[in-house]
Amino acid sequence: MDPARWEHGSDFDWSLEGGRLEAPWSRLPHTLWGSGRDALRALLAWGRDERGWRRVLVPTFFCQEVIRALARELPIASYSEAPGDDPAERIDASECEVVVVVNTYGMRPRTRIETRASVVEDHTHDPLSGWAFDSDADYAVASLRKTLPLPDGGVLWSPRGRRLPAQRAATDAHSRATFDRLAAMLLKRHFLDGHAVDKKAYRALAGVGELGIGTGEISGMTPFSRERLPSMPARAWRDGRARGLAAFRAALGEVSGARLLEAPFAATLLFDTPALHERVRRALAGRRIYPAVLWSLESPAVHGVPERHVDLSRRVLSLHCDFRYGADDMRRVAAAVRSLLA
Repeated sequence: MDPARWEHGSDFDWSLEGGRLEAPWSRLPHTLWGSGRDALRALLAWGRDERGWRRVLVPTFFCQEVIRALARELPIASYSEAPGDDPAERIDASECEVVVVVNTYGMRPRTRIETRASVVEDHTHDPLSGWAFDSDADYAVASLRKTLPLPDGGVLWSPRGRRLPAQRAATDAHSRATFDRLAAMLLKRHFLDGHAVDKKAYRALAGVGELGIGTGEISGMTPFSRERLPSMPARAWRDGRARGLAAFRAALGEVSGARLLEAPFAATLLFDTPALHERVRRALAGRRIYPAVLWSLESPAVHGVPERHVDLSRRVLSLHCDFRYGADDMRRVAAAVRSLLA
């Protein structure tokens, strides 16, 4: 590949290896959805109608767009939790409520939560963790497209074997949005291979597709992703992510102004100040390295977000570290970070 066309960014490579998916939900009741938020919304809507759920509690450090989507099904409240905090062990909630526990960045310590509410675990950032395989929650969800090269997809399962909402077909609007994302993935692959593809074209398609998948009515997974999912060697890819993180950690070493969190989802840096975070983010983009900000809390969708969690959101930066990138790629990214912090 032409180094001038190298990018470290936000869309999955199209290149796949054959394999077989071994997942926590494989031998349990589960249903497939258009996205992780679709899976959560479907569960909440079903629980509202079938089990009398009246409110959902989410952690204060959580994706605000997901919260806005969930609010279409049930009223939202929050409980205080963020990466680095002592995880919640007791949540005061009633039997007609549901608590969402999020393994943020894949680094939340597993705790047994005392609550009268139903518990839903969100394993999006590490769906093949030991915790996910050994969960005893009432329900669990994961957004599959965040860790697998799929244009859409989320899964809902019950570690306790509880009844689930019936699986649905993909809506027309969701199918169109998925096609846009799939087209963007293919075009980006061609761009990175040196073909005459306009970068603005695939970025525009990706943006339109992402917006479409994140909004609209609850949708099932498209047939394409549903059929592609079982043959993905996700465990081997997870192992590759760990090797990439190890290479990044070794190459980064000790730096001034930031520290690397123990987060298996991505190379996740916590900066000393928001100003340094923003300067490094912009400079990395100038070097064709595109980090993710998970998540902005500047306009909270739920009351009760502590200011320290807002400050934390301004200082965290995640650098992609998945099967697309070898050890040399991650060392290259680490060198860029080191030079910007020197």
